Amino acid sequence: MEIAETVGELLGEVNLEQLSGVGAIDSGAEEELFRRVGQQAAGKLLVKRWQEADAGAIVQCEQCQESMRPLGRRKKTLQTVCGTVEIIRRVYYCSQCEQTIAPLDRRLGVERGGMTPGLMRLVCRTALELPYQQSARLLTDTLGFSPCSAREIERIAKEHGLKIEELKLTEKPTSRKRYPKQQRKPTYCLAIDGVMIPGLPDADEHRLNWHDVKLAVMTEARGIGEPIYVAGREGAERFGKRLWGEIERRGLDKDRFDLIVADGALWIWNLAEMHLPGVPQLLDFYHAAEHLYATAELVWGEGKTKEIWWHRRLEQLKEGRLTEFFAALKRLARAFGDSESDYSPSRLMRYFADNRARLNYKWAIENNLPIGSGAVESAARHIVQQRLKQSGMRWSDEGAQSILNLRTLHRNGGFEQYWEDFAAAGF
Repeated sequence: MEIAETVGELLGEVNLEQLSGVGAIDSGAEEELFRRVGQQAAGKLLVKRWQEADAGAIVQCEQCQESMRPLGRRKKTLQTVCGTVEIIRRVYYCSQCEQTIAPLDRRLGVERGGMTPGLMRLVCRTALELPYQQSARLLTDTLGFSPCSAREIERIAKEHGLKIEELKLTEKPTSRKRYPKQQRKPTYCLAIDGVMIPGLPDADEHRLNWHDVKLAVMTEARGIGEPIYVAGREGAERFGKRLWGEIERRGLDKDRFDLIVADGALWIWNLAEMHLPGVPQLLDFYHAAEHLYATAELVWGEGKTKEIWWHRRLEQLKEGRLTEFFAALKRLARAFGDSESDYSPSRLMRYFADNRARLNYKWAIENNLPIGSGAVESAARHIVQQRLKQSGMRWSDEGAQSILNLRTLHRNGGFEQYWEDFAAAGF
């Protein structure tokens, strides 16, 4: 009844006229009015509820453990999902440590600012999907008021993105899940790749720097369950630690991986050998096909010969006829010699020779495993590029990592749990 009474009082102040029985009704204006009234009513009741929970108590200083002196009640303006409200809460002072605290602020999660966790959640939810200016406009349109500026949205998103980073470093690994003997443990395929994003401009050389985001996707081999994403704007060694940390937190080990697929970059295979030794590796089939096609085009140009040669090599790879495959590459290198091109027959030969142990496509096909890194290439678009590679964007390493942390946390299903923990801890 309290909510209804408060809404009724606020509507009474508006002095609404009775709707007539004919003619058009401006339903949009009516809805907006009642939404605003509902927000105001909810805001008033929140203030009343929160202030009633701020009972007087003996408060001890956390640093010196001495009793703090009550200073009475002080006002504080808060930004909430219901709009701007003003609360009056008890404040205490420690003369020895010279610090002032308001216990209710900590309990509400607003000790270090004036925005509630509920509104910060909405800010981060929009910021992980949209540029900061667009996030500000969307929040204004949906909430009916402007909660903060684009610059403030950037600050909040960065703060929580870095907090997620800290939590990952301190989070304990999940205990290994026990499965009944008759139930097979789910296994995973791991795909790894890199994608470029624009960094900050180089002031000395007057050019835009581009940086590599390293990305990994774990998918259940049976195609059941949602993918698990890991992304880092960092070097290979640090990314390897990030990836292994995620694997450990989920209670996995190398025995739970059937396959690692990648495009042939040396840093990827080095990480695989370091963190998941013994797991079968596979060169992405589509990258292999691109290398073969580029060399065939260099040798023959357009025409049927190129197409026939290319398709025969792909068939040999898929059917596991590697002896015939490498014999064909050797004949091509002998017949057409070497050149400076990146796609010369001799360089093609070296490329596949270096990856010979990673060409077991027949085995992968027979075991219903992927032969391409399509999962990670798709993730490069919807995890990284859709948010971090838009026109005019420039990213610092910290700023990029913060958004990557928010996006991967959301896509991995941990976003809501983070905010529940955040509110419960009263950070």
